[in-house]
Amino acid sequence: MPASQLGRRERKKLAVRESIRKETLRLIELHGVEGLTIDAICDCVDVAKKTFYNYYATKHDLMAELVQAELLQSTAQLIDDAIASGKPFKEQLRDIIDVFVHREQYAGGVERELIAYSVGALSANLKQGGVQLAEINGIFLRLFEHNKTALRPGLSVAFCAEMTVGMLNAITLNWVHDPDYDSAHRYAELLEFLSASML
Repeated sequence: MPASQLGRRERKKLAVRESIRKETLRLIELHGVEGLTIDAICDCVDVAKKTFYNYYATKHDLMAELVQAELLQSTAQLIDDAIASGKPFKEQLRDIIDVFVHREQYAGGVERELIAYSVGALSANLKQGGVQLAEINGIFLRLFEHNKTALRPGLSVAFCAEMTVGMLNAITLNWVHDPDYDSAHRYAELLEFLSASML
């Protein structure tokens, strides 16, 4: 429902939630995720901690929402755009990987921090990581399901989607932790590997 159709109380709650998210992103830009505290968020938004907890049970819940809004939705849109392009599957994969390369070459502080948090959450918090991994797998499952006729006989759509996500995550994790890591080269190798082994 558009904000204009909400009552005054609901609009105010929406504004506070958006303010928390906006200030959190600003604080991440300044101090990174590790330096982010609920106290700092509350100070910037000018709300009591009790108010913060009305919206988010933990800092990790807030971070999960930000990862969802800033990263997962854009990945889902990327896959939708690739499918809608009507290009052959290898070209769809190339377009997707080109976006990953561009993202990592030009990622700002906040985006890099969110990517690092997202990849770290896969192993650090089993519940949150499991939910996130299931969503990413589901996004890529749509891509492979749409292109299942292009896959080698005997390979399942689910297997191909899961292996692709795993390899993308491995490259991203190396990029996050090593400033000299040549992720563009690895992504090029990944495209060739996917083409040779799955298509």
